[in-house]
Amino acid sequence: MANVLWTAPAGNLAGNTGTAVTAAALTSGTPQPLPQIPGGTLDPGTELDLEADFEVTSTSATPTVVFSFYIGSVGQAIGSKTLIAATSALAISASETAWPSKVRYRGKITAVGASAGAIRGTGECLKATSLTAWTSTPFPVTQALRTVSTLNTQQTNELDVGITLSSTTGSPSVTCTRFIVVVHG
Repeated sequence: MANVLWTAPAGNLAGNTGTAVTAAALTSGTPQPLPQIPGGTLDPGTELDLEADFEVTSTSATPTVVFSFYIGSVGQAIGSKTLIAATSALAISASETAWPSKVRYRGKITAVGASAGAIRGTGECLKATSLTAWTSTPFPVTQALRTVSTLNTQQTNELDVGITLSSTTGSPSVTCTRFIVVVHG
């Protein structure tokens, strides 16, 4: 069993949820405050576990959603952070009203540095297809996307959950209700 080196949220943040995302653009959906991993915590061989829960609502079957995880310096805009992993575009049903989805990712740090730190990992997305059924999709889908080699492991890193809607048709809304980060090694 690996030792837990760092975890977030620290303390009881059970009531915190992210702001509902309704825009057709990459948007941070992370419950506040954003988790911050202290610099130097990510060493070769340590593992990073990310898990986020969502509620999805829409009145049209037109939109799709992409769930993603990002890492970067404290206060950096999500679009400027480094993408760790993203799901493919997932269809949203016209009848979704706060249907649950869950995204889990585990990566292993394979190199450290100010701009060449690397993580290799995979994830699983559980997306509701009704209130009683799920589809399970692995991500990233290609071998090349499973390795990210541009991390700054020496700085304090802030983690973010990205939500990207393809359109606003049907007034889609996605809320991240829980985001857990664990570093262990």
